[in-house]
Amino acid sequence: MVRTTRGWAVVFCILALGGYARALDSAPAVPVPPPQSSQENPGPTGLVGNFELWDEKAPLPSPERLAYPEKAFDVVVHRADGEYQFLHDNAVVWHKNTLFAAWYNCPQGEIQGSSCIRGRRSRDAGHTWSQPEVIAADRKGEGVFYVPVTFLSRDGQLWAFVSNMAGHDLVTRCELFCLDAATGQWTSKGPIAGPFLPNCPPRLMADGNFVMAGRMATKPATTPEIPAVALSHGQDIDAEWEIVPMMRGTARPYTDFPESTVWLDGQDITAVVRGKLVFTSRDFGRSWYGPLRHNLPAEDSKPFALQFSTGQRCLLWNYPKSDGSYRALLVVAVSRPGEQRLVSMWKIRDGRAEALQAGPEWSYPCAVEQEGVLYIIYTSEKRHSVMTVVPLDSLRAK
Repeated sequence: MVRTTRGWAVVFCILALGGYARALDSAPAVPVPPPQSSQENPGPTGLVGNFELWDEKAPLPSPERLAYPEKAFDVVVHRADGEYQFLHDNAVVWHKNTLFAAWYNCPQGEIQGSSCIRGRRSRDAGHTWSQPEVIAADRKGEGVFYVPVTFLSRDGQLWAFVSNMAGHDLVTRCELFCLDAATGQWTSKGPIAGPFLPNCPPRLMADGNFVMAGRMATKPATTPEIPAVALSHGQDIDAEWEIVPMMRGTARPYTDFPESTVWLDGQDITAVVRGKLVFTSRDFGRSWYGPLRHNLPAEDSKPFALQFSTGQRCLLWNYPKSDGSYRALLVVAVSRPGEQRLVSMWKIRDGRAEALQAGPEWSYPCAVEQEGVLYIIYTSEKRHSVMTVVPLDSLRAK
């Protein structure tokens, strides 16, 4: 049963204070203006410093010198079809020996006419895929756009978190769906948060709560221009989640779309945000310090972070090419086991892929590790869903 009072009250209480995120006690002292109750959205917050995301002792490779990981293979998960020409923002998860992939689909343009969540399943580790299935759609014609989706497999149950929109990037709430094991169908459990858009799967923290990185709006049916996290109340997935902004005001001028992703280290959280931003928390996401500017070249596109079972941190993002092409180079970088800074990098996609009949644009990666293999899914030209499967042995830090 979904509760609909406590979490939303926390969200709008925070927003009434101007989305004020407290600086950490142990972080460098930075003057922060007091909350302004007279403004719902007081504007951008200035940079408070730099962040060494890439180890400055390691040479930063040029795009031309990047190699593909060894023993990787690629597969087209889904191509644009006559019913849906637009596809974007993939998600992927392993659940009960099945690999699930999903994305949002629109008939023609982005979030125009309608937008639903569709997906496919693979029972042979990504080599072949089932027919498309619908996870969330506006079957009642209420004008709801479903954009985007992220998964969580937990205790035998598969969950899908999906934002509702009233129009292009006008988020209203985050809705929870679950897969019925008996029927194989998806059912809605109702909203678990207000105007929040998830960008990566929930991660279980050491305090027993989940943290789900994304972005939020100050009120329903407005643009989510504030990086934020959603925090669960323990293992009660279908209860309300508390939304905590990472900064006061919007992420402009750094980016209009502050899509975020996180690494965990005990009570410490590092959030990498589109626009070359980093925020840090030392209290399980309850308060945040930032924004900081990281030192990796990056296009204005969504990043994705995860942590391997080997103890390595991993980041996927669009690396700028010297020829000025747009989202042509999708890369993966890793740290050494147990370390925080990234030191080695490979390319996943680089320009047109004739073998796949896709490209040259690749973006919005998502990934999951399973039994020593990394499954990376991403968009091609906002039309196709493509996956690259890489053994973790091919991603050892040099």
